[in-house]
Amino acid sequence: MNKYLIQRLLTSIPTLIAISIVIFTILALAPGDPMGEFALNPSITAEVRENIRRSLGLDQPIYIRYVKWVTAFVSGDMGYSFTSRSPVSSLIFQRLPTTLWVVGSAYFLGAILAVPLGVLSALKRNSAFDTILTTLVFF
Repeated sequence: MNKYLIQRLLTSIPTLIAISIVIFTILALAPGDPMGEFALNPSITAEVRENIRRSLGLDQPIYIRYVKWVTAFVSGDMGYSFTSRSPVSSLIFQRLPTTLWVVGSAYFLGAILAVPLGVLSALKRNSAFDTILTTLVFF
């Protein structure tokens, strides 16, 4: 059991790294500009926008920005939200109780439905009920 658990944990590390690389790359290559809000403000000159872009590291290649982001994230710095003007970690912790309540409720409801329907499906194996239920579960 311990060997299996260690194997699964070691498999999850490269998986999380790959997922973070893919999501970071998609967001970095997405259309639009993170400085778009500043571009609409006529009081901010192009030189000031470029200085802000440079200070945020947006002028650097994607792989350097990714390494800086991972380093900051591992050290506990999740960044700063431009829209709410507050640290991202405080926004996450502010919304975490509601998220856990919704996820927990969905998990509980799913378990309440899944166990009896799974037992019925096992009792009526290869019947029309089992086929319909299996098809619905796959959808």
